[in-house]
Amino acid sequence: MGIVSALYAETFEENVRGCDDGNAKACYDAGNTYSAEAYKEKDYQSAVAASKVASFYKKSCNLGYAEGCTAYGMSYAADKNKDPQESAGYYFQQGCDGGDVTGCNLLKFSPFNQ
Repeated sequence: MGIVSALYAETFEENVRGCDDGNAKACYDAGNTYSAEAYKEKDYQSAVAASKVASFYKKSCNLGYAEGCTAYGMSYAADKNKDPQESAGYYFQQGCDGGDVTGCNLLKFSPFNQ
């Protein structure tokens, strides 16, 4: 079953299927579940877990879900191998433009202020 516990496995799998079918919120929810479960397993720092979470958020954003854009921006900024000014602000702006207040608030802080 991997990182996702039996308690959340069914919901997670439903969200993954929804995401595969193009449901932006399902992608976002799958990323949240995977992230929460990875954190509980103390595996969130693993590159594999972080990459999987980010991929769900990025797909959510690409499908037009504002919160997914903000979440992907935060995942991008947390990646120590990337320059946070390069792209995180872009995704925060997309989240903000889509109505996500968190994305707007993150834009107010350096280094994401454009």
